[in-house]
Amino acid sequence: MTTLTRRNFGIAALAAPAILTSTTTKVLADGHSKGAPAVFDFPVGNYRMTALFDGMAGLQKGFFLTDDVAAMDAALAAGGITGDAMPAPITAYLLQGADRTILIDSGIGDIDALGPGLGRVSDGLAALGVAPEDIDLIIVTHAHLDHVGGMIGANGPVFPNAEVAIMQAEIDFWGDDGIMAQAPDEAKGLFQIAQSMYGAYADQLKPVTSGADVAPGIKMELSPGHTPGHAHVHIDGGDSQLLMVADSLHSSVLHTALPDVGFGFDVDAALAATSRRTLFDRAATDNLLIAATHIPFPGVGRFVRSGDAYAYVPASVI
Repeated sequence: MTTLTRRNFGIAALAAPAILTSTTTKVLADGHSKGAPAVFDFPVGNYRMTALFDGMAGLQKGFFLTDDVAAMDAALAAGGITGDAMPAPITAYLLQGADRTILIDSGIGDIDALGPGLGRVSDGLAALGVAPEDIDLIIVTHAHLDHVGGMIGANGPVFPNAEVAIMQAEIDFWGDDGIMAQAPDEAKGLFQIAQSMYGAYADQLKPVTSGADVAPGIKMELSPGHTPGHAHVHIDGGDSQLLMVADSLHSSVLHTALPDVGFGFDVDAALAATSRRTLFDRAATDNLLIAATHIPFPGVGRFVRSGDAYAYVPASVI
């Protein structure tokens, strides 16, 4: 098993690590606004997919892990990024079919972490006329707080009618009190938030194995490393396909130019890099549309090969 350290939970890069120890939900501090809902919809064959902007998390260059800092700085500069700030968007996705209303991840919700102005997914759904009760399936790519926080309300599950599809390996890891005991104290909040979600949806959890169909034309496939049960989602809409790669990349500039660079919250950075290269190669070879959580909104585009690396090209026509 990977040794659990401050490094592979990102805590060494956090300016205020205590934000991970709290599972409480709080209103935004005075003076901060979530802003208006941001949504962007497009067809994926038989489905209509809508990107739901949850807000911008404040990250810094120190979250990215490499022994070759000069190469990282050069790659960032080539992408127009200078300085230490590398803020990361958080985007969830809604899929609507003939008789299905599916949410891929939920954003951070009301959990007071990662910076102000987050938690807009619920407002985006409301703007679309989608009530929480309308969601019949939530696909959880992994159980980090910015992917499951929006599922947890003060009075229980936010989406009372939703089945929750999540990799069995993800349930096993975050639900294991013995593993949590080995983790740094500052990271225990990550386990507590995941376990809170598992408890809220105890009767609705649907453990998934890699390659399983979770809805017509929708498969969850294991891409481990960021977390042990991290999954990507393959959507086959009939006449078009899309890979939702979640946290297989955290920067459309850096992780395409240098796919082997780790990320602080990777439980196993080397395995995450292997999964990243596999997904990039598949998407580039098959010219698949991709969506991702932490790249510029609406987070939809394609990967193209660039020597031994890749480039991300936002989709201009969807």
